[in-house]
Amino acid sequence: MTDTLTESAQQETPALPEELGGWRIAGLLAERTGAEVTMADIEELVAREHLVVGGYFKGRPMYETAAALALDENLVRGVVAERMAWEEASLPRDAAAARIGWHWRDIERMGQEGRITLGKGGRYLIADVDALAAEADGEQYITAQAAADVLEIRHPADWKYVEAAGWITPADTYEREVGRYRTVTVTLFRLGDVRAVRDMPGVDWEAIRGLPKGAVSPLREYAALAPTRAAVVKGFAQALADRHGTTVWAWNSPYSGGWELDWERVGGGPTKAEVLKELLADPAAAAYAGEIALCPEWGEVTRAARELLVPDAAVILDTETTSLDGQTVEIAVTDAATGKKLMDTLVKPTEPISDGARWVHGITDDDVADARPFEKILPRLRQVTKGKTICAYNASFDRGILLGDIWRAGKKPTHLEPRDSWFCLMEAYADWIGSHRWLRLGGSHRALGDCQAARNVLITMSKGRGTTFTPSPAAPGDPIPGPPADTVLAATALPAQATPEP
Repeated sequence: MTDTLTESAQQETPALPEELGGWRIAGLLAERTGAEVTMADIEELVAREHLVVGGYFKGRPMYETAAALALDENLVRGVVAERMAWEEASLPRDAAAARIGWHWRDIERMGQEGRITLGKGGRYLIADVDALAAEADGEQYITAQAAADVLEIRHPADWKYVEAAGWITPADTYEREVGRYRTVTVTLFRLGDVRAVRDMPGVDWEAIRGLPKGAVSPLREYAALAPTRAAVVKGFAQALADRHGTTVWAWNSPYSGGWELDWERVGGGPTKAEVLKELLADPAAAAYAGEIALCPEWGEVTRAARELLVPDAAVILDTETTSLDGQTVEIAVTDAATGKKLMDTLVKPTEPISDGARWVHGITDDDVADARPFEKILPRLRQVTKGKTICAYNASFDRGILLGDIWRAGKKPTHLEPRDSWFCLMEAYADWIGSHRWLRLGGSHRALGDCQAARNVLITMSKGRGTTFTPSPAAPGDPIPGPPADTVLAATALPAQATPEP
């Protein structure tokens, strides 16, 4: 009788297939553990190598049913709990934008720049979003129509002259679909820059506001002078590049309203004093000398970044740790010039990984259980960094972590200890963009991915700001470019009202 009941039960409960899709596997694990397992949890189990993709059906991954059912229930519950904790502490992009009244493009951009934490599922940390509303007010991007509304002027009748006057420059653009087959380019402006225009002295905004349709804009007189300055400054920058055979950067700063110039030093020159001498000697550019700043802070950073990208000059390093002041659990080193991976390994610490750290980088105690301890990876670390500048995003953090590990291992730090062996990309980037606050990297929160993101920052800084001018290629028969600066100065050193004799 018992055998008959067993056979009947087997017939009523058909055997499961050897492989199932992610949602079916999630359902089985949910029944087995009592947890709300989702596809995101299956993907996390795969990422942690607890579950393996066995094959594909119609392009979708399949998983071994037996292997899934053999997973430790507490492991599965832990993954679900971490995901739910993250979802509780975060919001999807559109909800994050709605929470503080920003456009979703601003939230997305801030995540890419590392200003707010972007985590799994494309979600943003609520605490960062709330802080952003206060700390970054004015950094939103708005359309020209919205910018005109802030200034309380007509669009486009008055606004076009604001742009033509050079008081503001676009921060970004995007393509918007119009109909089924056409797109238009939408120009975006930084809200803080628009507010700066509103507060500009010497402009009678009250006379401009409320003008009827068709009335001539008083802003037209300001716009008539703007192209001259831009053309003169850019012409001087190109001439400077040609005379000295060097790269020159010219940026019209939306913060000061003036131009900023810097250049690559060739054999140590030209110096700032030499360029100033040439600027004052240029009949057209000299009129704007008071509005042109030479050697801004971002220029120094740009030149340093270019030097670090020279082959064999530098490496980029990143660590993941057990806690903010803990031990290394993962380390990666890449070549700064090429991006080539030189080192990428997990490290076994002597203390457990904290919940907060695991939530950020996803590395568990089980992941590092069979990894080599720090003293075993130290020789390779010394080898790949010897004779190179060590670049890190927040160098003081990574340097402190490594020195702590070296001390615990009873080893000597050698070239890893001196501060001048390190270059902080985070501090440099803040100086380059003119920020006075800590900027998140926005990487993957794994060591190798963060090295790659940090290298992208280094490359961005190496490109300078504004427009880049390089020496014009010489055509056959062209004369040798430009007389020396002293000759130019002597030829143009005439009294202000003097007229040369015929």
